Amino acid sequence: MKIGGSMEKTNRNCLLWLNHIKTFRIKDRAVLLKIFGDAVSVYEVLTNEGQEVERLLEKHIIKPSTMEEIREDKTDIWYDRLMTSLDRKGITAVTLDDPEYPERLKPIPTPPLVLFMRGRTELLNYENGIGIVGSRRPTHYGSLVADEFAKSLAVKGITIISGMAMGIDARSHQAVLESKGKTIAVLGGGVDICYPQTNYDIFMEMCEKSLILSEYEPGEAHVSLHFPARNRIISGLSDGILVIEAALRSGSLITVDNALEQNKDVYAVPGRVTDMLSKGTNNLIKQGAMLVDSPADIIINMFGADTFYKKTDNKGKADIKGTGLDEKQKKLLGMLGFEPVFIDDLIRANDMNITDTIHQMKSLEELGYVRSIEQSYYILSGKNTCI
Repeated sequence: MKIGGSMEKTNRNCLLWLNHIKTFRIKDRAVLLKIFGDAVSVYEVLTNEGQEVERLLEKHIIKPSTMEEIREDKTDIWYDRLMTSLDRKGITAVTLDDPEYPERLKPIPTPPLVLFMRGRTELLNYENGIGIVGSRRPTHYGSLVADEFAKSLAVKGITIISGMAMGIDARSHQAVLESKGKTIAVLGGGVDICYPQTNYDIFMEMCEKSLILSEYEPGEAHVSLHFPARNRIISGLSDGILVIEAALRSGSLITVDNALEQNKDVYAVPGRVTDMLSKGTNNLIKQGAMLVDSPADIIINMFGADTFYKKTDNKGKADIKGTGLDEKQKKLLGMLGFEPVFIDDLIRANDMNITDTIHQMKSLEELGYVRSIEQSYYILSGKNTCI
């Protein structure tokens, strides 16, 4: 019995159809393509009841629920609606069969069959990319680290890839947008749906200035079941994964597992041993992840020391030596980090009088190097003083 609709049976369309059937496990599609050679052959086998289907069911290569979904699917109606939706919403679909499909994803164990994209699709043509993942509820320290690393790496021309979740993901995307760098968000649902809604401003800005992509069709809900699968795309698009704050059971560690499977570098920012959000990152370091406490560590590992010590562009990211700061200001900056430091501690450590220290800190604040939080506590601002 013929099941399929009137859709033209090109390999591209059949890849879209395979991606459309929701009850497929990710590995099912890869196995079927390996067995039958191309998406058209898979489509023809599955949309016609026959002995091939029985054998696939017996060997548990596909599930009975998948065949039930295929029988009930109105292929022609679905296809027409999808094409209309893509055109109306300005969404681009790139399949594994298209020349525009990113080469970085082809070697991973289960490459997505389709990428739905919204924004500047040319951003997929980048030389170097780092994925940044971490806690959805980061500490003040974690947020500042994400901001600093994302901006510094973006200024060096590195594309930042993340998942636009709350917390570290969103902070990383926002930092890159502020520095006018390149960033890509990989979603766990349709690219026409902002999730979570708290990231609406970032979502809309990225649709205009950056790139959002997903293997899920427009209109597909963002559900927790999708996020582990989404993470393999983040790691697949990246040369390495940077983890900033993660508990021992953090979902970020799934991305790390994918990165290791794909033979990618893993970087981890250390944290306080008493902080639960540092347990996962500290444990990664124990297991061999590269400890990084500065964006310079990643840049040197990727490009070598010579590239790191080259003078950067004029986007506000320069070496302290070239800033024109005096020795007192440089010394004060050297004492600051992402944890608040009390003004009295700065005074005692520098053997400076109160008036002089306050004056120097105010100058650094006006220049954008430090921020005052609470009363008389200082931290480094987003303006990079390391690179």
